[in-house]
Amino acid sequence: MPTHICNYKLPDGNRQQKRQALISCFLNEEPGSGRGDNASRYQYNVESYGDYGIFLKRPTQLNKGFDFTVNIQGMYFKKNRRYSNPSHNDIFTALICCKNECPNEYGAVKEAIISIYECNDIDLSHINAYFFDCEGLTRPIQIILLAIKWLFMEQDCAYWNYSGRRMLFEGLADRNLI
Repeated sequence: MPTHICNYKLPDGNRQQKRQALISCFLNEEPGSGRGDNASRYQYNVESYGDYGIFLKRPTQLNKGFDFTVNIQGMYFKKNRRYSNPSHNDIFTALICCKNECPNEYGAVKEAIISIYECNDIDLSHINAYFFDCEGLTRPIQIILLAIKWLFMEQDCAYWNYSGRRMLFEGLADRNLI
């Protein structure tokens, strides 16, 4: 089966409303008929910033039902085993780099993360900060902020009955990134 490409916009609302809308979208997926080429696959284009895009891929290797990977189109993480879906450590590394390289702008980055955590829609165009990727290229921090938004959503879908998005938020706090 080919990969289904869909555009998706997260609606306004609180954490529960956003989660419910995203999971409802997933419930409309066509069933697969087996493994490998017989599995139904989906790519949800969810954000864009400049030449970059954020997209979700389903299913994942973890196979948790409503789980998905958050991918950044236009860049890769790690030098040896390149991949487009940043881990939490990749997010931490990018934010630490931004904090070190753009100390005067990092307050706006922190405010953006907190606002995203609180499910507010925000304008990122006023932030003038960057990080260096694994190849030493300068990248806008906005792509990391948009990835964080969707990593929060992923945790709300996979770990709703526990702490959901708070797990990543506490990881950021533990590293003094918020």
